Amino acid sequence: MKIKLLAFIIGVSLLYSCNETNDSPTAYKYNYETVDNDITNTLIYTLDNGLKIYMSINKDEPRIQTNIAVNTGSKQDPSDATGLAHYLEHMVFKGTSKIATINWDKEKVILSEISNLYEKRRNTTDEDERKAIYRKIDSLSGLAAQYAVPNEYDKMISSIGAKGTNAYTSVERTVYINEIPSNEFEKWLSIEAERFSELVLRLFHTELEAVYEEYNRGKDNDYRLAYETMSAKLFKKHTYGTQTTIGTGEHLKNPSMEKIHQYFNDWYVPNNMAIILSGDINPDLTVDLIKQYFGTFESKEVPIFEAAVEDEITEPEYVTVTGTNTAWVNIGYRLPGIKSEDIYMMDLFDGLLNNGQAGLIDLNLIKGQKVLDAYCYGDIMKDYSVFELQGVPREGQSLDEVKDLLLAEIEKIKSGDFEDWILKAVIKNFKLREQEGLLYNRVRASLMTNAFILGQQWSDVVNMKEKLNKVSKQNIVDFANKYFKDNYVVVYKENGERNSPKVEKPEITQVQLNRDTSSLFAENFYSNISSRLTPIFDDFSKEITKDSLESGINLYHVKNKSNETFSLNYVLEMGSFSDREMAMAVEYLEYLGTDKYSANELQLELFKLGLNYDVYAAQERVYVTLSGLDESIEEGIQLFEHILANVQPDIPALENTILDKLKERDDAKLSKRSILYGGLLNYGQYGKDSPIKHNLNKEELNNLDPNDLVAKIKNLTSFQHYIYYYGRKEVNEVKSLLDKFHLTPNELQPIKQAKKFTELSMDSNKVYFVNYDMVQSELMMLSNAGPYDENLLATSKVFNEYFGSGLSSIIFQEIRESKALAYSAYSVFTSPNKLNKSHYVRAYVGTQVDKLEDAKVAMIDLMNNMPEVEDQFQSAKIAALKKIETSRTKRASLFWKYLSSKEMGRNYDINQKIYPEIKNLELQDIKEFFNTKIKGNNYTYLVIGNRDLVDMEVLEKMGELKELSLEEIFGY
Repeated sequence: MKIKLLAFIIGVSLLYSCNETNDSPTAYKYNYETVDNDITNTLIYTLDNGLKIYMSINKDEPRIQTNIAVNTGSKQDPSDATGLAHYLEHMVFKGTSKIATINWDKEKVILSEISNLYEKRRNTTDEDERKAIYRKIDSLSGLAAQYAVPNEYDKMISSIGAKGTNAYTSVERTVYINEIPSNEFEKWLSIEAERFSELVLRLFHTELEAVYEEYNRGKDNDYRLAYETMSAKLFKKHTYGTQTTIGTGEHLKNPSMEKIHQYFNDWYVPNNMAIILSGDINPDLTVDLIKQYFGTFESKEVPIFEAAVEDEITEPEYVTVTGTNTAWVNIGYRLPGIKSEDIYMMDLFDGLLNNGQAGLIDLNLIKGQKVLDAYCYGDIMKDYSVFELQGVPREGQSLDEVKDLLLAEIEKIKSGDFEDWILKAVIKNFKLREQEGLLYNRVRASLMTNAFILGQQWSDVVNMKEKLNKVSKQNIVDFANKYFKDNYVVVYKENGERNSPKVEKPEITQVQLNRDTSSLFAENFYSNISSRLTPIFDDFSKEITKDSLESGINLYHVKNKSNETFSLNYVLEMGSFSDREMAMAVEYLEYLGTDKYSANELQLELFKLGLNYDVYAAQERVYVTLSGLDESIEEGIQLFEHILANVQPDIPALENTILDKLKERDDAKLSKRSILYGGLLNYGQYGKDSPIKHNLNKEELNNLDPNDLVAKIKNLTSFQHYIYYYGRKEVNEVKSLLDKFHLTPNELQPIKQAKKFTELSMDSNKVYFVNYDMVQSELMMLSNAGPYDENLLATSKVFNEYFGSGLSSIIFQEIRESKALAYSAYSVFTSPNKLNKSHYVRAYVGTQVDKLEDAKVAMIDLMNNMPEVEDQFQSAKIAALKKIETSRTKRASLFWKYLSSKEMGRNYDINQKIYPEIKNLELQDIKEFFNTKIKGNNYTYLVIGNRDLVDMEVLEKMGELKELSLEEIFGY
């Protein structure tokens, strides 16, 4: 539900701010656009060339979330070159005439020849001639690569301690993302100003191969299939639906470098871009620097996008698609775009239907156990908007029945069949979600990005409070009747064979990488040494107050200094490993009432108060949590304790819970992610007796007694436990409330011991294969690297940065940049979260089935022969240090970090130990670590793919091959 949370915050952002737009405060030298009492502290400034700057000040940590947004996306793609905006996004990482080249004068001549050949090939229909042209392109690309420095942008950005380096393209936006240390802001600007100054299409054909892989991965994604089908049906004229962001296979196979350059020149201009920043910002200095680096960019007239006008949808349209995942149904409505005077009410409409707690869908369908799962969301865009519902059927339920149930909930809003007070409660819930979300710079940056792309005045965003508070029940009823008629599209996503044509790979010669060289720009960049920040390590004894209740139960307290929310947690050090029925008991609780309230009445009471409760049984711990607005804590604790003490059994609810659990298990066996990262990974680590199989079988589920499960819930706080509070109240106030309302026996029961699982030693190469209907294949390599050793943490952190993780790593360079074998590849040395567990070496590559052998050979070669590049090591080391220097633990997470440290046998922040150790590391230390822990290891190869497409002889070469059934890995 994270996406849903972000949508809530964006849709109704800044609900509780004033609505007057003011000139900037006199303390600033620039005349910023601001809004009084804006809790995001946002300032907006526009340079003379039209470049907009959004800044949200948040001093919680010395880091800045940066989004560079371009107001263009796939809807602007030429109709004969779809996928262009997305491919261009990839190429912006490849450098310029200054970045990532050691001899631009020679390189540009070859790149020009390559561009001409692509145009020639694009206009050639004879297949033999096309292949001959491509061989020339491949040959010239190898020559051009002699002058290229791969991933130089990524290396430079990593060296300043950036995190989350990425970009994304959607229908109306292209956004480039980094999170950087605040003291590295000018260096970051210098890189970005250069990379957006021009476009150079170097290493073009290997990157195109990566896009092919991304395209083929999408063909294995049922959610993308359903989304693209829905878009095509809702938008039969507009490019929202007539073309996709990834593009067609035919267009990907026939790229035009000239068209890509033209697109860049047309749309990547300052008056069509924004620099969006949230974090530790000095506004005036920030604007000064942006002026210095981006102020010389010339504004241009941006092409006018002519939005096609869609015909009215006058009756429902139905379409069926098939794929290997579980079945579901989507219902989509087309609404007006952002300029519509009443589209803002879609957020309230959405909140009435589905807010994760007490919406009509939540109460009537999910908690009412009429569907397995359901949700809805709205997507407001410039030209049109979309409102979509999705429902997953229970066992034996038809998709038509789910569709009718979803539509019936809309009809309730249309007829006014909901309580008057619920609108205010929805807005109160928005306030809670907003306070939680705005702690994070990425959420603030998303808010500002959204406003820029949609062309909203910031004052209009803030004014949303006034509009929403004035919306009446009749307004929502009228809105629903206006837009939600028989004007919808239904996409049935059924389980079945997928017919997914893939883009065939061209023959690509491996390009040689210049790892030991740098461009002159990079050399100058590295020589410009930034001032360093002093790390601040968490002092748990000072930042966490430990006390106890009159009953002797330990209470841990952390003061919330950021907002008006709280979280109260009862924690038991036992979970499903101690009691296999515990997980079912807490799942059952969601559907139960008490001797005073029904299940729905409980949710409505909590929703009125801006509260939520949750009970979660992890493998070795149970969390009983009450959270929400601090103003409601006393009423909340009383209701919370009432639920735990007075919950009542419900036989039909248990029967439905069991049926749904069995259906969820069947659905997990249809998900390739659940298969690989759940069942298969567990089998690889533990063998037949794995943690994922430690659950109740079908017979045991059907024999569960509702009274026994209710007794487990009522007895939760009869076991030894401790309490963690995070909120505004002082520790004595919290103690007083808990002493009054948290009633426990005089003597608490000891916790039950957990079942232990034995990790495999992996002393020989083995291959475990699971058959799955998919276009690609996925390979994970797994090796047990020995018991936990705290002395490995510093070295492994730098090793991962250098070798296997991120866009500048050795693995990424070799597998994707040089050999074009995969879209996604990584290697990581993992550290356990329990003292009795092991470190693991884990490597992954997702690739086309005909590249599987090449990918495995390339990966094994790297895992046995680590390239040694001093400059790259130094960058990785500095990046690791800078991330620690600028890292600050959010106060809500302090206790959980302390708990994790305690479990690993220490009472201090681990960064305090590894920071000086990283400072002293040399490349020789990384080499010794590699030779000891990585090189020559035996591996368990976990492979998922289509048996009819995967060459089983290739798998047999890897090691002892065993094909596993889904029942063998999941236990059911």
